[in-house]
Amino acid sequence: MKGQHSHHIAIVGCGYIGAEAALKWTQRGLHVTGTTRNPSRLDEISKVTQKAVLIRSNDETAFAPLVAANDTILVSVAADSIDHYENAYLHTAQALRHLAVEMEMPKRLIYTSSSSVYGDHHGRWVDEESDLIATTEHAKILIEAEKTYHSLSELGWHVCILRLAEIYGPGRELSKKVKDAHGRALPGTGNQFTNMVHQTDCANAIDYVLRHQLDGVFNIADDDHPTRKELYNQVADKLQIPHPDWDPNLLSLHSGNKRVSNHKIKAEGFTFRFPHREIK
Repeated sequence: MKGQHSHHIAIVGCGYIGAEAALKWTQRGLHVTGTTRNPSRLDEISKVTQKAVLIRSNDETAFAPLVAANDTILVSVAADSIDHYENAYLHTAQALRHLAVEMEMPKRLIYTSSSSVYGDHHGRWVDEESDLIATTEHAKILIEAEKTYHSLSELGWHVCILRLAEIYGPGRELSKKVKDAHGRALPGTGNQFTNMVHQTDCANAIDYVLRHQLDGVFNIADDDHPTRKELYNQVADKLQIPHPDWDPNLLSLHSGNKRVSNHKIKAEGFTFRFPHREIK
C-alpha cells in the first residue's frame, strides 16, 4: 500500500470470494481479520486470515472494534436465502453507516454488489452509468445497500463498489450446473445473454482496487456473453450428454437480459485471468 507500512483489513463475510481475497492478502503480509455468521466456518477462515471472528447479527457493537482496528473494510456478504437478503445486505450497510457517523474515522470500503441491479435492458450493453431498473425485491435491496455505501463518501470514506456478474469456479463449475440440469427442464427459454466471472478474477479485482486505491463503481464480468442455451449446449457437448431442455413457463432466477461491459475496470489497467469462459 502506498505510504503504509502495515495494513489491516477486515473482511465482513469471508466466504467464496472473501476467503480467496484473504489468502492473497495474508500471503502478501497484510493483517487480515475475517468474519462469518456460521461457527462451523471459523476453522476454515483461520487458515487464510490472522484472525477469525464470529458475528451473528448486524449489531453495531460487534462491528465497532472491526472498523476501529482496520484501515480497509471489504464487505463480501452473501445471503443464505432470498429471505435473508435484507438482513445480509441492507442491514449490514446501515450498521456500518451508523458507525461511520459516530466514529468519525474515515476508512476505505470495498463492497461486492451484483450486476443484477441493472435489471432488464432487453439484451443491450450496460455499463456503470446505466440505469438501475431492477424490479425484483432482492435486487431493490441491493440497490439500497449500494446507495447506503455510496453515502459513506460524504463522511470522508473511500468507497469502491464492484458489481460482480454470476460467479463460477472451483465447486461452482459450469459442468456442475449442466449436470444438475440433466433430466429436468430448466426455467426460461435460455435465450438471455449470460454475464459471468471466475472466482479468481473476483478476488484479483478486489485486490487490484485496493492496491490502486480506486474509488467508484466497477463491473466485474468476463468478455464472453453467449446466451445461456448456447453456453449450456457447449458444456453438454464437452461432457457428451444431451442438451438441456427449457421450460418458458418456469420462472428463471436470472432476471434481466443484458450484456455487462467490463471496459471501465480494464481501462484502469486490470487484466482478467479468465477473460473467456472456462468450460469444465
